[in-house]
Amino acid sequence: MDRRQFISGGVAASGSIASLLALTGKSHAQALSDFTSVSHRGGGSAPGGDYLQVDPQSPSFQSLIRGFNGRWSAPNARNVYIPLTEQGVLSAVAAVQAAGMGRNFKVRGGGHCYEDFVFNPQVQAIIDVSLLKTVGFDNSKGVYYAQAGATNYDLQAGLIRYGKTLPGGSCWTVGLGGHVVGGGYGLLSRQYGLVVDWLTGVSLVHLRDGTPKAISVGSYSSGAEADLFWAHTGGGGGNFGVITRYEFAQLPDAPSNAEIVNIAWNWSDIKNNGGSEYLTRIVRCFESLASSLGNTAFVILKLTHQDVKQLQLVIQDVKVASPGTLAQQVKTQLNLFNVSGIASTLFSVPGHPFQSNPVSEQQYTWWEAVYALSASGGPWNGKYKSAYMRMGFTDSDIKKIYQHLTQSMPVSMENSLIQVDSYGGQINKLSRNATAVWQRDSLFKLQYQTYWPILEDQNQLLKYQNANLQWIRDLYADVYAASGGIPDPNPITGSNPQVDGCYINYPDVDLNQFGLTKALQLYYGGNLPRLIKTKQQWDPQNIFNHSQSIRAL
Repeated sequence: MDRRQFISGGVAASGSIASLLALTGKSHAQALSDFTSVSHRGGGSAPGGDYLQVDPQSPSFQSLIRGFNGRWSAPNARNVYIPLTEQGVLSAVAAVQAAGMGRNFKVRGGGHCYEDFVFNPQVQAIIDVSLLKTVGFDNSKGVYYAQAGATNYDLQAGLIRYGKTLPGGSCWTVGLGGHVVGGGYGLLSRQYGLVVDWLTGVSLVHLRDGTPKAISVGSYSSGAEADLFWAHTGGGGGNFGVITRYEFAQLPDAPSNAEIVNIAWNWSDIKNNGGSEYLTRIVRCFESLASSLGNTAFVILKLTHQDVKQLQLVIQDVKVASPGTLAQQVKTQLNLFNVSGIASTLFSVPGHPFQSNPVSEQQYTWWEAVYALSASGGPWNGKYKSAYMRMGFTDSDIKKIYQHLTQSMPVSMENSLIQVDSYGGQINKLSRNATAVWQRDSLFKLQYQTYWPILEDQNQLLKYQNANLQWIRDLYADVYAASGGIPDPNPITGSNPQVDGCYINYPDVDLNQFGLTKALQLYYGGNLPRLIKTKQQWDPQNIFNHSQSIRAL
């Protein structure tokens, strides 16, 4: 087979090697066999080699040096290494080091990193682990496991065979390698906690003394190895080594069914019925639902820009109840807060989960619900920010949010929003130090999102980019003006009990303007000193690094 004919349209796909293989329309086994036959094999620990090496002459190369966020690429990368086995990760890391690339390599799973941690001009090589995607049960160890290249979709599809689940994210194509190590949460987290609350083991390749070595650590470890395991329960990706698999001694049972209710308000009605005061009542209704529905429910409020035409409320509940029970509870709250003037037609709006054809009320089996709420758009250009909230919004907060959501911009803001997720529940049962996730008493988790198209016209692209970046930065700074423009629980002016920092899986390099120490404190809080200690123990040369990686300060 001609190398240039293997994958057509690969540049447009901007996906992992696993997604590119899917584009061929062949079975995964056949597509992998074809790809392997036209790729250079490396390594020597398995017959024929245990990793593939893709160079710039391959038609798939350009796709593999880009991710979900179209803003970032690795234009100076010389090779992409694709391990075929977990042992192949060790071989690939050794090959990168032998080629003299030192610290100038990165690791890619699903490719969803919001910032340039993986894709930037300094990167010379990428290790793509997305073919390591098996999810199953290890009989020899008596544990469930998921390889680091598996996606959220692979995770749920693999675990449903055992009647099990994990409270992971709802975006299908996000890779577990980064998702889990950052803490990992999803629509079942109020009931079951974070993904890392179930984690009992991690396997990875580290470079502690400059030589690649494989190691497995877990809840059974002690000393420095215990620190290394703990660091992977919320310490963020790209800090300590190349993760190959996660293990879970126990898992929660998958729900049998789920009920999903979607509510929307047209922006025209909001503006015609009190504007910011009406939006305040909608937010209060959301807050009340989040606190009253119980831990089996997860509530999402999508505070969209007016150019989206609608803002939406999404509720999933997995408790066994009579059909329509959830919808009736929601209706009661709508009437209580006098916001029952909802839209008769539902639009598709941005955010996660994304629904292409939302309906007002639907009963699903659990797997149908996973499928219905797991769509992933893109690739797009995007910018993101985050915040944890330990208290509700003030009226002043909502007025500021309203002003920015109704602000006219030079370009359409039809893919811009603040997504407010209900939090708490079982998440808040653990102490701040039990895992590396510090934020254990928050009620809400916010993701600020703005997307704009990938355009060939550079003038138009710059116009969109400048407008979107200005909008999200001004909004964020305004909402958190009282704590210096960021959700800082410990600003210079004193403590701020309303907020508790930011989520490392929604990285934001703008935080670095406040100093790297402050940025890392926003992510890791009081757990930062132990994470720095672990970094010094396991990566003293700072080989695994990026613009917000953990390091001695």
